[in-house]
Amino acid sequence: GTTALNANVSTTNGAIDFNDPVSLTADVTVASGSGAVNFDNTVNGAFGLTVNSSGATTFTGIVGGSTPLSALTTDSTGTTALNANVSTTDGAVDFNDPVSLTAAVTVSSGTGTVNFDGTVNGAFGLTVNSSGATTFTGIVGGSTPLTALTTDSAGTTALNANVSTTDG
Repeated sequence: GTTALNANVSTTNGAIDFNDPVSLTADVTVASGSGAVNFDNTVNGAFGLTVNSSGATTFTGIVGGSTPLSALTTDSTGTTALNANVSTTDGAVDFNDPVSLTAAVTVSSGTGTVNFDGTVNGAFGLTVNSSGATTFTGIVGGSTPLTALTTDSAGTTALNANVSTTDG
């Protein structure tokens, strides 16, 4: 089946698990207090997704693969694990919390900005495509070096922290 989200979802501290594909039909905020938020399949829809959790947020399936999101935002209190590509049309992608790569990932935002406000770690490659601004505020590859970091020639890139890769 498919889960269609057209309203906000919240728990006080319990986990929120989307095991089937998620289709956004409106701008949605998913909030779980200190519980984990898991997107175990794809997430699509031409709307914005905000995830607020002081626990772990995990994207296992492709985000915006068939229908790019208008924006994606995570809050600063938890962590985000990326196991698949992320695409928005021209909206911002804001990872306000530390990001852990669990696979090689491409983040694309059209003309939107891409912000990594926390650390980025993981023994995988990260590619960022945006004709807007790409900003790395936290240390990249500090505890687990990336295999590669690539940005496209469109847009700008601001490095406000150190970057470490293994072979890339």
